[in-house]
Amino acid sequence: MFRTVRPCLLTFAMACSVLGHSQGVVGSITRSDSIDLLHTRIDLDLTQVNAGLIHGVAHIRFTPKVAGITHLPLDLLQLTVDSVVLNGALLSFTHSAEYLHVDLGGSHGPADTLSVEVHYGGDPTVDASGWGGFYTLSNYQYDLGVAFDAVPHSYGRSWFPCFDNFVERCTFEFLVRTNNSRTVFANGALVSEQDLGGGERLYHWRLAGSIPSYLASVASTDYSAVRDTFPSLNGNDIPVTLVAKPADTTNMKNSFVHLRNAFDTYEHWFGPYQWERVGYCLTTQGAMEHPTNVSYPASIANGTLTNEDIMAHELSHHWFGDLVTCRRAEEMYINEGFAEYCSYLFEEDLYGRARYDQLVADVHHTMVSKAHLIDGGWYALANVPQEDTYGEHSYRKGADIAHTLRSYLGDSLFRVGFTRVFANNAFSDMSSTELRDSLSVATGRDLTHFFDDWILQPGWAAFEVDSLTAILENGYWNTTLHIQQKLRHADHYYEQVPVSVTFESATGERWTGPEPALLGGAFSQASSPVPFQPVHAFLNADGLLALATGFEEDTITSPTTYGFGRADLTILATTVTGPSPLRVEEFWTAADPNTVEPYAFVVSPDRWWRITGQVQTGTVLNARITIDGRPTSPTLFDPELVQNAGTTVFAEDSLVLLYRPDPRFAWAVHPDIDINFLGGSTADGYARITANGISTGDFCVAWRKSAVGVPEQADAFTGWSFFPNPARERVTVVAPQGAMGRATRLLIQDMRGTTLKELPVTSQRMTVEVLDLPPQTLYLSAIIPGHGAVSLGTLVVVR
Repeated sequence: MFRTVRPCLLTFAMACSVLGHSQGVVGSITRSDSIDLLHTRIDLDLTQVNAGLIHGVAHIRFTPKVAGITHLPLDLLQLTVDSVVLNGALLSFTHSAEYLHVDLGGSHGPADTLSVEVHYGGDPTVDASGWGGFYTLSNYQYDLGVAFDAVPHSYGRSWFPCFDNFVERCTFEFLVRTNNSRTVFANGALVSEQDLGGGERLYHWRLAGSIPSYLASVASTDYSAVRDTFPSLNGNDIPVTLVAKPADTTNMKNSFVHLRNAFDTYEHWFGPYQWERVGYCLTTQGAMEHPTNVSYPASIANGTLTNEDIMAHELSHHWFGDLVTCRRAEEMYINEGFAEYCSYLFEEDLYGRARYDQLVADVHHTMVSKAHLIDGGWYALANVPQEDTYGEHSYRKGADIAHTLRSYLGDSLFRVGFTRVFANNAFSDMSSTELRDSLSVATGRDLTHFFDDWILQPGWAAFEVDSLTAILENGYWNTTLHIQQKLRHADHYYEQVPVSVTFESATGERWTGPEPALLGGAFSQASSPVPFQPVHAFLNADGLLALATGFEEDTITSPTTYGFGRADLTILATTVTGPSPLRVEEFWTAADPNTVEPYAFVVSPDRWWRITGQVQTGTVLNARITIDGRPTSPTLFDPELVQNAGTTVFAEDSLVLLYRPDPRFAWAVHPDIDINFLGGSTADGYARITANGISTGDFCVAWRKSAVGVPEQADAFTGWSFFPNPARERVTVVAPQGAMGRATRLLIQDMRGTTLKELPVTSQRMTVEVLDLPPQTLYLSAIIPGHGAVSLGTLVVVR
């Protein structure tokens, strides 16, 4: 599974609380509708683990919720059941595959509380993926409560009989027998430790809070504990236990120096810690958020802080995933997306807002460009299929949307809301709609639109400024924006989206409105009094929303190469006459289809760019874009452009770069490009376009297809030329015959997009004076009313 940020998450953090299908192995979730498990005590013998064997007795206390309960259906994988006992009497049972079916010997109802003992043992299973199950290794014995390959992924059934689903929670107790100087740590608090003689010891642990089966945990080896306490908001001191082999305790302490910071951060945002202790046990695999007994791989507790985000991620599960658990695996973002986001909150509090903003921007860029490719589909966060439970949607797109939710609510309501949600729903499971309703009540904000748009439907949305008008009145420029919403694989338009609006003057001065604009539907307007005359407006420049855009800014100061990484574009500055601030924005939506040559191009359905800034006179810039539509590429950006060619064969030598000054114009071919074929052929979908002498404006990639179907008026757009270039005093422009009689105009703009001259094309050959213009690079285009713009190229004026 490909991940571009924090690759260790692929092996470890992605497994944190990886749940399975909400239906148990032996029947639907209705088991928990009819039977309530109250308490599970596991007597576990680990004295034969060197032979790969465990033996156990599970004492399961339960009560029927309905009348007529005659059987107890349990999940148990691979291990052998010796007997089942109720009140000292043997019960009959069948055990086939993962299904243990116990005959209770009579009919029982809500007035009854029963306790059965299941005696079992054998060699416990480890999932085929290598991740999940009970590990009987010579150095460590422990369980990981989830399995990557198994369905459901919850894996308590690998080592004790249980209801292996999300909704069934009970309290737990563990009496674990060991030998060979091994100690035991488990969920909860240590009740007692007893010397049994002969080198054997018995450890008794008890967890007061209820948990589902997959969160139950024991770990055993020659552990040594480093202890501390953290003062909690509830007024108590919370014990802290960092457990490792003696030789590993120093490294573990050094890697966990900021654990207290994470604890304080999460209590601040989500309310008091509600478990007996904070505990981590080093193992060979992980990380898995068993409450109070987190399994954590020794390999990443190596004395450095490289993986402290994983440490923080696991601690946050004591709120998201442990205290409140997602009801279905398809809604794993409730566990994993929020826990991933919590690691960003941890880094924000520890290292500052700039660190947080960088994390969010990097993750968002990967999600909006690749989540659907890595996971193999466009999924709603609330409906991710089983095979992608551990994927990008659940984890990092979930975190991206959690960041957006914080922006919707603001810090105060985000904090108050989740604190109340956890207080009101502690030790329970929740669906997306229940989370929506609980959070709406807690904050007083109706979050129906938010959940409908961002969580209950797939895909993304972007808002683009189509035009800007500004009128000077009473010292302010009353500015109106016309805004269009574009969708990418979403089912419906987003509504009531609070988008910040930032205005920019011709000199680069910026001002952001005090209140966000509420945008929705296909078209919106936003108005604001601006203290200067604006020439540009940027939506979501603060990056508070996970829209289908990304941007990067830099100032061109010398002739060199500038990478605008989060916009996937490179600027090559060949001549620089002064500092030129640039903003490159990438829109991950289909480019508008209207071109000056209708039907002649396949215009990118994947993405397009907008470049704005203050380019100094005489500065010459080239733009470079990599096109990658290879089906198996890890940098796949343009799959639909390359692969959805229909019956037409895609060829890289037919690639073009289209340009328009702004959305009022149709796309026209940028006249000067170089194409580099990066792959093994000219048709593999891997190439690089360099556009020479660009101006500010919009750009998109397209490829020219067959000219079949091109209207007759296309001759108005081909055959333009101008000379000399460079020019000192005047330039001659030659128009094609087809452009005559169409009220065509010649447009001359500087590199900022400011119109310097606009002249009617009255003859096929016309002379334009440029002596009145200072030396600079100009952009020439022809505007044909009703049809669009023709890019003629760049003209250099010299003296």
